[in-house]
Amino acid sequence: MKLLKSALLGVALASSVATSATWAATAQSWNLARDAYLMTESAPAGSPWSFLQNKTAVNIAANYTPFPSFSAEQCNGNPDTCWRDVAAGSAVLSIKKSFVFTGSGTSFVFKQGDVTTHPGTNSKTIIRWASPITGNINVLGRINDLHNACGDGIAWSLNLDDTVVQSGNLANGGSSIIKLDGVAVTPDSSIYLIVDKKTNNSCDTTSLDLMITN
Repeated sequence: MKLLKSALLGVALASSVATSATWAATAQSWNLARDAYLMTESAPAGSPWSFLQNKTAVNIAANYTPFPSFSAEQCNGNPDTCWRDVAAGSAVLSIKKSFVFTGSGTSFVFKQGDVTTHPGTNSKTIIRWASPITGNINVLGRINDLHNACGDGIAWSLNLDDTVVQSGNLANGGSSIIKLDGVAVTPDSSIYLIVDKKTNNSCDTTSLDLMITN
């Protein structure tokens, strides 16, 4: 009897370890701020993240293009990694060291490790996550309008490929939560977070948090 109990316990423990190992092998997370902070090139090999813009009125993947310039260490004299279009006034930034921005009668802090974006005069900024897996994902994030001194806020949407799954409008200084559970994806799927101006792009600096898990 003792031998039988020992054998059963061994099987149970082995099953538990196998189950834990399987979970550990399949559970993954992709954190925009963490991953962007580590980037030293515009499109790192193996990264699911890319930073794009859209200069058309239609949000479909065929219209999205990479930013024309990239800097790994500094942008406009500030300690950022940046993807940007200087002519359009649009950019995505990963903040390397906290600094204070002052402009249009107000000040705010760009915090180390944050990802921020600014849509252009004629373009939307886009964060793309290209799925490396087949399965279901959860998406959790937050969007904050940082610069409330002027302008009229921003509009945003979260798209699965070319389909809008969540969207919103932020007033100056406003924020929105992104939360989606059980989104089915394959390696052909992409999640797009799109940030757009409203009537103008004045004071449209926006911070982005985005975490994707499976």
